[in-house]
Formats: sequence, C-alpha cells, structure tokens
Amino acid sequence: MDEIELGRYVNRVARAPLAVEGKLGKPILTTAAWPVMVQDRTGRAVPDARFMVTVARREEKGSDVNVASHLLLDLLHQRIDAAVVVSNDSDLAFPIAQARELIPVGVINPTRNRPAGALSDDPNRGTGGHWWYQITAADLTSAQLPKQLGNIHRPAGW
Repeated sequence: MDEIELGRYVNRVARAPLAVEGKLGKPILTTAAWPVMVQDRTGRAVPDARFMVTVARREEKGSDVNVASHLLLDLLHQRIDAAVVVSNDSDLAFPIAQARELIPVGVINPTRNRPAGALSDDPNRGTGGHWWYQITAADLTSAQLPKQLGNIHRPAGW
C-alpha cells in the first residue's frame, strides 16, 4: 500500500552566530575582519568578535515522525514484506535500522545533498537485500509526461 504522509510548516525566529557554508555544508563561524570591524566602548578594535544574528526560519515538522510510525506499525501488524523510504532525513535512522532487521529496506534520497550517513548501513544487515539510490535530474525528466497529451501541453522549459 502506498502512503503519503504530510507534515506541517511552522515559522520561527532563530538566533545564532553568523556563519558561512564550509566544506560539505558545515557552518564556519564568521568573525569581525576588514571591512566590517567591531569596536568596544573606548573605540578600540575587538579582534575576532562574533556577530549574533536573528533570522526567520520556516521548518517542516512532523513528517519524519509520521513516516517512522507508519513503517514500524506496518512491521508490527505484518502488513509489509519490504519497504522503500523516500527521504534523506537522518532522524529516520533508528526506525529504518529496526526495519532492516525484519525486512529489506530501500532508501531513496530525493535531495541534491549527499546521502545522510546515518541512513547508510550494511546491505546484508538483518534480513539483507537493502539498497540506496539518489534521485537524479535525469530520473525526473524521464518520468515526465509527453510534450502533449490530448489537448494538454507541457509548459515551455519543462
């Protein structure tokens, strides 16, 4: 049975040190340096001062818990003999690892990001037969409908 589980979005304000993206997307905290310098009350430079910033964030909540719950409930009630999870969310590492003990599990990464290391495992763990796949642009292009289907036309640029 196919199940689409939706989450919800919440808007939040987050405060954190200012950072730039480093290797593999890891944050590198930025500090005061020319041309943006920080001075103390006496006007002396404060070398390596950190900047605290407040940003608006939109976070998706709930879908990882819902997917994990459905996966484990389907196992408990023996409704499935294999599973495919489309996610790159490392929060699913524990339920997927538990499922791999009982059934083969495929994990499809739908993002451009590197696969989450926590979702990796031995393909022979538990029952074995586990696999991983990263969706590519070619996968999406090949799954499109033809340029014209009846009197419906695909938008230009698709």
